[in-house]
Amino acid sequence: MKFPFWPEMSGYRNIEFGLKRVYDLLERIGNPHLNLPPVIHAAGTNGKGSTLAFLQAILEENNYLVHKYISPHLVNFNERIVIAGKEIEDDFLNECLLICKKASEKSPKIAVTYFEGITVAAFLAFSLKKADILLLETGMGGELDATNVLSQVLCSIITPISFDHQGFLGNSIEQIASAKAGIIKKNCSVVSIQNDEKALEVITKTAKNLNSPLKIIKNNKDNFQNCDFLIKNEENSQFWHLIDKNSQERYVFLKPNLIGDHQLQNASLAIVALLSQKYFKINQSLISKALSKAQWPARLQKIYSGKFYQKLPKNCEIYLDGSHNIAGAETIDDFLSKQKGKKIIVIMAMLNDKDCSQFIKVIASKIDFFISCEIFDEEKSLKSQEIAKIAKERGVLNVKISQNLEQVFKIITEQEINEDYLVLVCGSLYFAGEFLLKNYNNSIN
Repeated sequence: MKFPFWPEMSGYRNIEFGLKRVYDLLERIGNPHLNLPPVIHAAGTNGKGSTLAFLQAILEENNYLVHKYISPHLVNFNERIVIAGKEIEDDFLNECLLICKKASEKSPKIAVTYFEGITVAAFLAFSLKKADILLLETGMGGELDATNVLSQVLCSIITPISFDHQGFLGNSIEQIASAKAGIIKKNCSVVSIQNDEKALEVITKTAKNLNSPLKIIKNNKDNFQNCDFLIKNEENSQFWHLIDKNSQERYVFLKPNLIGDHQLQNASLAIVALLSQKYFKINQSLISKALSKAQWPARLQKIYSGKFYQKLPKNCEIYLDGSHNIAGAETIDDFLSKQKGKKIIVIMAMLNDKDCSQFIKVIASKIDFFISCEIFDEEKSLKSQEIAKIAKERGVLNVKISQNLEQVFKIITEQEINEDYLVLVCGSLYFAGEFLLKNYNNSIN
């Protein structure tokens, strides 16, 4: 299904932090969050979904049944709730939603937000079906996120932290990191990799105060200063090494299937989280095979088929990325810098609560041709004229305005481009979801 019948979709992005409503509703339906398999809980600005995708792949390659909760979805709501390795079925989802809806409407009514309601329904679903482990992603922040109702977890993962959602989490890295570190539980393992020292200081202090053993990973650094694991590639080998500071043991794996050097960080977080625990036995020889199978759409995803793909000549490649913050733009910039000899066409739509100007600033020098667009049926979408104006202000020279994806690809096909070129659709997960729907002709007008 595209969206569930409950909670109300009106204002579905309205956010009201606090856990009382969640605890109250959970209690009314029998506290299903107390009847879950071991949980790995992930928070951070970027990389949560990819890290959980790697975790799922490794665990399933080791024959474990995996529940997973993520947000947002791209095409179908069912993507958010994975039951024993498969997206939740509509009938079971509706059954769980109806139980939660009836409980919330009892007097006194519990007026949960959209995210709170679906999270409680997900906990109910996870408690009713058997699995070995639950991979749980925060929606936003951590400490007051609706997913943060567990007193113990197998491991907390804090992915790289940067600026995003400042209106809710704070205007400094320290404040944002403090919110994310709120998922750390007393005496429970923590794994993190941080590019910002201030964020790392907050996480380290929080873990220490809670007596929670912390494993810090660093990417391709020369020494072990302030970290427990190094990610290294020696002599440009196809193999990557995770080196344990204490034992000097090396965990060797092939580069993940997902595109981008940042995926080495996400894969390493997954590997360290699993190898640092004793509850599940992990066959290390299966890790590379698992990483090659991991799937996570709209994260520098190469498109190989579909309506829009077919409109373009053979000298064109299409990639799809849902990044919408500065860290995501930096990942895209790194990817585009490696596309030697190709003309770069960027198609962008974005929500109006994101920093479009700073996003474009990061990638502006790589763009040969820019087409602004709008997200279908989305009141918070920036107008294409606004995005085009920002692009010009950031120094992008060749800028066109479109109203929808069909018009975008009409504009592209009208251009005379003899060189190899790359089309990147980016700026929003909601825009990425629309692209996937339209490209594969699954509807949406």
